[in-house]
Amino acid sequence: MKAIIFDFDGVIHDTFELAYGINVEITGGKITKEKYRDFFNGNIFERKVDDAEKEEVSIKKFYELQNEAFKLLKLEENIKKNLKKLSGQYPLFIVSSNQEAALNTYFQNNNFVNVFKEVLGAETHRSKVEKFKYLFEKYSLKREDCVFVTDTLGDILEGNKVGLRTIAVDFGFHERERLEKGKPFKIVSSFDEILETIEQLKFPL
Repeated sequence: MKAIIFDFDGVIHDTFELAYGINVEITGGKITKEKYRDFFNGNIFERKVDDAEKEEVSIKKFYELQNEAFKLLKLEENIKKNLKKLSGQYPLFIVSSNQEAALNTYFQNNNFVNVFKEVLGAETHRSKVEKFKYLFEKYSLKREDCVFVTDTLGDILEGNKVGLRTIAVDFGFHERERLEKGKPFKIVSSFDEILETIEQLKFPL
């Protein structure tokens, strides 16, 4: 294996309650937790909306509120330890639907910079498929050289589109039953299990 790609929300930091709370504030409480989870059954930016212009305003407001909240988030020590260990063996990347600015601020505030070779968010592209292709081309990687770690069905499906093997975590936005629909390589229940699974994977060099 030559590279590991991580999603951020729900994997490196469980931001579900934070994100849901912001959406409740924006919508005036018109959204349930289950409905919000459903947004991530596919690419959140590609879901059908009644008013595209209003949706863009809501997205902008969401990021404004979220980016302030991100300044207070603390990275768990066990996750930090495991990511450092992996970074000593493989180049690590982040492919997220969140904003690169918010993620970079998060890592700076947690004194955790220079661990990821590149952080790709919504500013680069709203499609994770396109971000995967970008990484493959820029770093001369083949899909079989990489593994993607994520927490949503939508992400697994985007990984499937480029033939990317996925490790799904059931401690993020989506539960195990929903994740199984995407047929990931494996579903794990802790960050420690991610490392164990990566050790089991045998990719051609």
